[in-house]
Amino acid sequence: MAEKKKTTRTKLRPVEGQVHQFAVLAEMTGLLQRVRGNKSKRTASRLLKTGPFRVNVVALDEGGLLEDHAEDGPFTIQCLLGRILLSVGGREQRLTAGDLLVADAGIAHDIRADEASVLLVTVAVGEA
Repeated sequence: MAEKKKTTRTKLRPVEGQVHQFAVLAEMTGLLQRVRGNKSKRTASRLLKTGPFRVNVVALDEGGLLEDHAEDGPFTIQCLLGRILLSVGGREQRLTAGDLLVADAGIAHDIRADEASVLLVTVAVGEA
């Protein structure tokens, strides 16, 4: 008889407040203005850090880099504007506006913006 795998579920923290709404387009516009002329060619804004969610908007100017980065929980990267090259898990992926990548916790990734780009990054984290 085959051995049954035991499933371990991460206990998620409750979200503070029932509903959160954000003006992401306005946030994108402000970040794009800030990133222009920024020496690091990157800037970010945290929209939410409550319960199991960490939601950030990241802007990269053309040539901007996020190198050797990893998240503590499963994460998504949605390209809202522009075009990026993402190296994740030893594979290169291109994301353009509207594309979404989903990855497991702890996977190292690098991001390079081929043009001015904005990303919505969501991380799910469990209780410590």
